[in-house]
Amino acid sequence: MLSANNFKIAVIYTTTIVVMLCIPSYFAIKSIIMEERHKAVHDILNWIEPNEKKIFKKDGIHVTKSVRFKVNIYNYKRELIYSDIKHPIKEPDFTMMLKYPNIYYQKEIKNNGELFYMIVELQLNYEKVIFIASMLLFVIPFVILIMSNLFLDVSVYPYKKIQKYMDDFFSDAMHELKTPLGVIGINIELLSSGGKNGKYIQRIKAAAKHMQITYEDIEYYIKHKILSYQKEFVDFSEYLKLRISFFEDIFISKAITIESKIEPMIFTDINKTELQRLIDNNVSNAVKYSFYKGKVEIVLKKTGDGLAQFIVKDEGEGIKDTKSIFKRFKREDSTQGGFGIGLNIVRNICKNNDIEIDVKSVKNYGTTFTYTFKLKR
Repeated sequence: MLSANNFKIAVIYTTTIVVMLCIPSYFAIKSIIMEERHKAVHDILNWIEPNEKKIFKKDGIHVTKSVRFKVNIYNYKRELIYSDIKHPIKEPDFTMMLKYPNIYYQKEIKNNGELFYMIVELQLNYEKVIFIASMLLFVIPFVILIMSNLFLDVSVYPYKKIQKYMDDFFSDAMHELKTPLGVIGINIELLSSGGKNGKYIQRIKAAAKHMQITYEDIEYYIKHKILSYQKEFVDFSEYLKLRISFFEDIFISKAITIESKIEPMIFTDINKTELQRLIDNNVSNAVKYSFYKGKVEIVLKKTGDGLAQFIVKDEGEGIKDTKSIFKRFKREDSTQGGFGIGLNIVRNICKNNDIEIDVKSVKNYGTTFTYTFKLKR
């Protein structure tokens, strides 16, 4: 089965080969055309030799009609005295002349002391040229395209199989984790409501929420390939406040100070699940990569022209390569854990919702992620 991605690669590969074949193909076709010309001239000469005496007789000119060869005969004044060629010959002085699809050969003939000019027309046979050109430009590239696709499919099959095993594993793992996570969350809330809310409970809450964020990232990563997330009218301001409150236990566990500046009544069109992934991944990363007792700034504001910005700024070591962080499975710091899919999910969500991304980072000072999106009234 030809996948779209494999087909695209095969087309690029085939196009490259065709481009490489263009120059040798040009010379090959040119050589075949020259060969056909020489063959045509040879056939004309072979026809003229036995027919010349038959045409020019003492009692006049007698031309036997031929299917292949057409003849014009001129006297010494270049006056046409016999015509069998449909198209007029305007060029008087030539030995051999090519006018597609015919070739013309002219010979001076002396007969009974008189000078005549005989022009013979023969239609070139381009069947061989067309066949070779078709093979070089269409048939061979088509065969290469099919073979490339088959080769790519065979070569990537083991990786597809591994990917399927990984997807199945993640799917099963997510199913198995969902219930325990729910039980942990309920029991933590029960303990908190019973007056037990010490630092250990706080740490358990933060750890459980980290697990929940990771779980939701993987769940979205698996499901977004098969599900369509419909856009909806969302109050970004209220939803952002709700998600910040979710992170309170995580902020406390790392002694992070939160500064939020959220303008009210900022609405947009986006699916809530996608908006949650956008917010959670940015806030989670800001906390994860900020220095202990650092500060995270979260801003939501209108910028004019029907646009608004969602900004998350941390105080951490910064990012060395801001261009590669959105790649799947890419992690700047492997010691911080994670699967390296969070920002890849964010990039895909932004692409699907026409959200512009800007990342600025300064070493040992921090990183600022800015997302510019359209307002909805």
